[in-house]
Order: sequence, then C-alpha cells, then structure tokens
Amino acid sequence: MTMISQQRGFSPIGRFFLTAAGAIAVLAGMRAAASFIGPILIAMIITVAWSPGSEWLRKRGWHPSVAALTGIALGVIGLGLFVLLVWTSLIQLQENIPGYQPRIAALQDLIREKVSDLPFDTSRLFANELVSPGAIVGYALKIVQRFTQTAGTLLLLVLLMAFMMLEAVRYPQKLRDALSGAPETIERLSAFGASIRSYVTINAVFGLAAAVLDTMLLLAVGVDFAVFWGVLSFLLSFIPNVGFIIALTPPTLLALIQFGFTRALVVLAAYILINFLMDNVIKPRFVGERLDLSPLVIVVSLLFWGWLIGPMGALAAVPLSIGARFLFESFEESRWLAHLMSDAGPKPVVVDVRPDHDEESR
Repeated sequence: MTMISQQRGFSPIGRFFLTAAGAIAVLAGMRAAASFIGPILIAMIITVAWSPGSEWLRKRGWHPSVAALTGIALGVIGLGLFVLLVWTSLIQLQENIPGYQPRIAALQDLIREKVSDLPFDTSRLFANELVSPGAIVGYALKIVQRFTQTAGTLLLLVLLMAFMMLEAVRYPQKLRDALSGAPETIERLSAFGASIRSYVTINAVFGLAAAVLDTMLLLAVGVDFAVFWGVLSFLLSFIPNVGFIIALTPPTLLALIQFGFTRALVVLAAYILINFLMDNVIKPRFVGERLDLSPLVIVVSLLFWGWLIGPMGALAAVPLSIGARFLFESFEESRWLAHLMSDAGPKPVVVDVRPDHDEESR
C-alpha cells in the first residue's frame, strides 16, 4: 500500500514544477489585470493605515457611528483632493513641456561651446536625432502621459477606499469570530496590520516634512511646478532607496533647462542634504524599529512589483514584501524564505542552561 501511495503522489521535483506553473499563471493574470489590481492594493494599504483614526475618535467620546463616518469622510476627502492635485498638475505639465524645447536647444548649444576646446572632436555632440530637443520633448511627453493615465485610475482608488473603510468598521470583529479557533492566526494578522500602519505612518510623517522643505526650496529657486515636485517627493518617499533618486531627477533637470548649471547644482545638493538629514539624522531619533527587510529584497521587490503592476506596484512593493514575509513565517516549510528576506536573518534560539529549582535546592 505504501508503494502504491508513493506512485500516486507527486515527487518533490513534480511538486516544484506544479507550484511554479501555478505561480506563473497567477502572475500572468495579475499582470493582465494590473490597472485594476493596483488601485485595490493601494486602497487596502491606506485603509489599514487609516483604520485607527475612527477608533481614536471613539476613545475621545464620539458616538461609534459618527466616529466611523467622520473618519471615512476625512480620508476620502483628503485622498480625493490629493488625486485632484496630482492629476491637474500632470495635465498642466503635459501642456507646458513643448515650450521647453527652445531652452533645451540653447542648453545643448552652450554645452557644445564649453567642450569645443577639448582635445578631441566634439562637433557631432547631440547630432544624433535620439537626443535632439524635439526627441527629448517627445520622451518627456510620453512619460507624463503615462502617469496622467495612471492618475486617472486613482479616482477608482477613492471609491474603493470608501467602501473598504465602511467594511473596516466591522471587519476586526468579523475576523475574530471567523478565526476564534486560531488565535495564532489572529495574532499574526494583527502584527501584520500593525507593521503596515507603522510603515505608512512613519514614511508619511517624515516624507511630508521632506516634501515641504523640497517645495520651499524649489519655490525659492524658481523652478516651475514646485508644488507638484513636492507632491512627487512625498509619494516617492514610500519607495526606499530608489524613490529619492527618482524624485530629485525631474526638478534638477528642469532647473538645468530653466536656469543653467548653477541653480541645478543648488537643487541637487539641497535635495541630497534634506534627504540625508531626514533619513539618517532626524528619523532615527524618533523611530526605534527599522524595516526588517533586506536591502536587496527591497530593490528586487520594487523592480518586480513595478514590472507586474506598474507605478502603483512600486508604491505598494514594501507593504507587499512585508506581507510575503509574514506569510512565509506562518508555515514551517517556507520559514527559511522569511529568514532570507529579513535584514537580521533567523533569530537565534535561546536555550535555558540554568539548573532547575530542584537541583539548586539539593
């Protein structure tokens, strides 16, 4: 009977290929539905992070229904205004990009003049059509148009978040009732929710502070669309390591096109200084816990989720990686994956080698 059951079962390599085939099918479906899945993921993350707001109002003596509706209304209105600001700024940027073409041409002429004394031929610099002013404007327009389309889908995000917040009022009790026989699962889900709230709250507070300073800097320098670049800086603060580099590139290039190298260097240096002070000096004084994910895992997750779902996938990459680590920790067979994802690695096993009470008494 044992031999027959072994023949009917899958071998380890068979289970591996079956799991891989299932994963590929799921990922292909997610990529096909990326425009729909992205807003759902972002709405879920915002809902989890915002859910303590209504609870805070209830603790202040508000009626539970009024507190819930107030929290939902504030969240939806705030996100709606934010989406409107991003979308209108992208539309204005799209309309104004062609006007920068003469400045790009003048900047290229200036660069050719500065390097003309070098001991090699520079006459064909920027001669390729791929780097002509018209081509550069075309690239910028395509990028802005793509982000404008993404911003349009954020209206769906606002609607989803409203319904999720309504459900979130009753969901904790429903979850406790459904998993009453599995307290460990409830504890893990609660820990996961707390990790997401901590990550979103910490990044929102310090990202907003850095974005305000960035906006003030750009307004002082005179860079166009300073408020929009500040909003972009805030959004990209949720993308560790890579987000800051992406956030400083457009305003620096725009300062270069508008005013030349001096103000562009001022913007670049100030952005780096603000980010360094915020992430390495100020934030560690207020944040005791660090994000327990390997830097390599963070970068790979940004690339993977960005490829799979698009820009919203990149924004949700870290919470999704936190969720994956919690999921892998829940099963003995996959716990080694959670250890690989962790920045600290597996926790050491502590063995109590002290003699027990009976031996001491003897």
